[in-house]
Amino acid sequence: MLNSRDSGALRQVPERGRRENIRAYGASDITAAVRRPQASKQNRKAIPMHPDKTAQKKKKKIVDFSIPQKFDFSFFLIVLILLTFGLIMLFSATYASAKVSAYQDSYYFINRQLLFALGGLAAMIVISFIDYHILFTKVVLKTAIIVSAGLMLLVRVMGSTVNGAERWIAIGPITIQPSEILKFVTILVIADYMQRNYDNMKSLTKGFIPIMIRIAIACGLVVIQPHLSATLIILVISICMLYIGGAKGTHVAGVLVLIGIAAVMVFTVFPMLGFDYVSARMLSLKDPEADIRGDTYQTYQSLIALGSGGMFGQGLGNSHQKYSYLPFAENDFIFSVIVEELGFVGAVVVILLFLLLIIRGFYIAASAPDKEGMLLCAGIVIQIGIQAFLNIAVASNAFFNTGVSLPFFSYGGTALLMQLGEMGIVLNISRKASI
Repeated sequence: MLNSRDSGALRQVPERGRRENIRAYGASDITAAVRRPQASKQNRKAIPMHPDKTAQKKKKKIVDFSIPQKFDFSFFLIVLILLTFGLIMLFSATYASAKVSAYQDSYYFINRQLLFALGGLAAMIVISFIDYHILFTKVVLKTAIIVSAGLMLLVRVMGSTVNGAERWIAIGPITIQPSEILKFVTILVIADYMQRNYDNMKSLTKGFIPIMIRIAIACGLVVIQPHLSATLIILVISICMLYIGGAKGTHVAGVLVLIGIAAVMVFTVFPMLGFDYVSARMLSLKDPEADIRGDTYQTYQSLIALGSGGMFGQGLGNSHQKYSYLPFAENDFIFSVIVEELGFVGAVVVILLFLLLIIRGFYIAASAPDKEGMLLCAGIVIQIGIQAFLNIAVASNAFFNTGVSLPFFSYGGTALLMQLGEMGIVLNISRKASI
């Protein structure tokens, strides 16, 4: 039964106001509920929101050309400079050898590399608009694993053999190097596993061992070629990602100890078992002049090129070692040609460009919006960094010859396409990063 005070309060609310109050219960705007006359603070908090406007989530666009946030232009510019510099030096290193080779065309290498560069640039720009989260979907991830593993096994069946190693698949005039694809897929698999099991990465059985099994399988697919440089690169990338992703320090240290033991076995036991190429590479590292007409020939010629460069080099296009003296001047030892033609200054410029790329890439990774982006970006940047470091170290005889190419400089279509595609992924991550 209402007393006089209650009835007076009701009379103060007109009929139209009460209808508005009822509608406010279904409104999505909280201010509508706040404006209701006679509504207490407690009642306003209890008002349910309309599910159609507040609980409804917007679907993520896989491809978004609206550019809500521009990608990292600094990183993009560094990539363009490296690519342009690389094409110039590749032409300089190959025009003479290509003319006297079976191709009889000075522009053979540069023309093919230009096609791959244009295709890679187009892929990089398009990929920069595609949400990188699509890579972590089951369909894409499983497809990538099956295709990369299948290509690696196919190399053993129909691969092209060069210098005793089967690393390429020839399809007409085009050759594919599956190990370049496997490097990226390994990064993707590690990033996916670690972001899904981040809370278990400190655990040996639930986090560390399962991911090490995946890494061992990837390395095993490369070892059977044999491809020592790719195996080493995958191992270094994996260890760095494990450390960045939160794995226990003692577990990572244990892996490093095992790798050290394996390295000792490779360079002591393997030569006794008939793996002569291991002994030859160790001989080149210890004494480049020990067999300059045989096993140490490449390293010896590379050091001559480096020494001939001086401070400012012989001038662009004026290398002498590229005239059939230095083997693989278009690939493994292109850094030697750079130093001979551009000198110490040119070498410093190349190293600084790669350092800027790595530093900016890590900055993007640190600013990524989630663990997937951080781990994926870090893995890609580590791959580029370790390949550049190994190539320069081999050319300088600071590391034994592993046959690793210099990113953006060395000749190779598969490698260049994959590298530029990976740069597109980094740029896409930068769009969403808090830079």
